[in-house]
Amino acid sequence: MFQTVYWARYFADEWRAEAPTRIHSSEIGADGAPQWHPSFEKWLTRGGRGKGWERPDDVHLVGESRLRTTRALRQLRKCAVREYEVLYRILILADSIDGVTVWLNERATRNSIPLPDGKDTHYSEKDTWALFIAGVDFVRQAY
Repeated sequence: MFQTVYWARYFADEWRAEAPTRIHSSEIGADGAPQWHPSFEKWLTRGGRGKGWERPDDVHLVGESRLRTTRALRQLRKCAVREYEVLYRILILADSIDGVTVWLNERATRNSIPLPDGKDTHYSEKDTWALFIAGVDFVRQAY
């Protein structure tokens, strides 16, 4: 579990550090100018000219590490969508295991997925933990 937690934190930091891809939302502000996209506004204002604005000493290595993380996460999304969704909800959205378990069960019900034989819910917390651990391990191996 120590290795899972270590790598989960590492990948979360790398994943969150990516700059947003959209600058403007589709809405127009009261002044008639396009509104900033919420993710861009958050990225733009995080710590002002402090954290996030300084240039690392070795930009190439920082960029390579993020690129490796992005590639590994894309591979996970392609091969194991459910594990990807669990990682995204925990590492990016900061949801809890309990919250993700509820979300998984609501999603399965909403999509009319039949319950497995002998179970009263689609996912238990143990199932969510298993998806999380498998997702982190996949990304670590692909990294």
